[in-house]
Amino acid sequence: MSGSSADGVDAAVLDLRVAGCAGYRGVLSKPFDPDLRAEVLAANGPLSVDAMAQLDRRLGACYAEVAQEAIVRLGPVDFIALHGQTIRHQPRAVPGFTLQIGAAADVAVATGLTVVHDFRRADVAAGGEGAPLVPPFHQYCFQEAQPRLLLNLGGMANVTWLPGNEEDRPVLAFDCGPGNVLLDAAMQLCSGGRHSCDEGGRRAATGRCDMPRLTKWLSSLPFFQQPPPKSTGRETFGAPLVAQWWSSWQGSVEDFLASLTALTAASVAQAITSWTPGAAEMLVFGGGAENPALMRALQDFLPATRILHGGRHSGIPSQALEAIAFAWLGGQCLQGRRLPITGITGARRGVTLGNILPGDNWPALLSQLLTTPVEKSSCHDIPVV
Repeated sequence: MSGSSADGVDAAVLDLRVAGCAGYRGVLSKPFDPDLRAEVLAANGPLSVDAMAQLDRRLGACYAEVAQEAIVRLGPVDFIALHGQTIRHQPRAVPGFTLQIGAAADVAVATGLTVVHDFRRADVAAGGEGAPLVPPFHQYCFQEAQPRLLLNLGGMANVTWLPGNEEDRPVLAFDCGPGNVLLDAAMQLCSGGRHSCDEGGRRAATGRCDMPRLTKWLSSLPFFQQPPPKSTGRETFGAPLVAQWWSSWQGSVEDFLASLTALTAASVAQAITSWTPGAAEMLVFGGGAENPALMRALQDFLPATRILHGGRHSGIPSQALEAIAFAWLGGQCLQGRRLPITGITGARRGVTLGNILPGDNWPALLSQLLTTPVEKSSCHDIPVV
């Protein structure tokens, strides 16, 4: 898994024979080397076919290397679920599209293992947003007696609302807006490329939010007013937007970072207040969970909700959750299961997510799938719509 922050790769191992997150076996995280990260970020702009194909192969080689190291460190696996790197996400274009690259063939050849990849395009083909896809996994692992919220603060922010165990209300999930992407772009811009993030939110913590500017930002970007289902990416929230705002900024770098931190937290709070029934607690995962300034801002904007660090609360490290979610989605694909997430993504019907690229172990894996299901419990047991 490499996300919209484009900072590196997370490889996590999940034992699908064990229910829920109890099958988590560990995670290996590797940063992109600076040149590769620069290429990934540049891919948000115009990109020739040749340049995209070459980046696809370079990412594939990177994923293969990380996968091989994860297998050595965390134990043998039966297949690899590969999310890839999103370089375009425009589900509301005509026709809508989403594109994740990362040469699954290179991973299959390097490891000899079957690879499940390209998870988003089937949902877009069915008229959906192609995101978020992991709420059924969230419900599978985290649903309890009372409603709760899960927030993933990667490059973008997405929230999942889970009903209580005995409720028949559906799961709700959607993208809220920016997670870490604007903060990272601001640090890179303001430091002349010397820093890629505000480590621990330390500089933002010393600044003051420009409240009039925050109000203007929240009201001027249509995405914040758009009701679910909805998803977003760097096309809307990226470096060009940060550069535009910085060009008219009159205050300090620290105040700029504090204001962007407040924007992320306020947009999450606005989305939760507007479109979910709310909950007493919210588990926060992703890189943003490691930013104390952002976590404090979330608590300030959602005073009635207990904000919890998801990794410390659940035992699943923040950087592992998305990776193991896609491992689980890979298992659903291998068994041909259609995920009932039409109410989340807006798709016309449920579809099987992912493409299967057979590796050297495909005959043995197919035999295993036919004789011993990966897991007895499936998303069909979960009332997600």
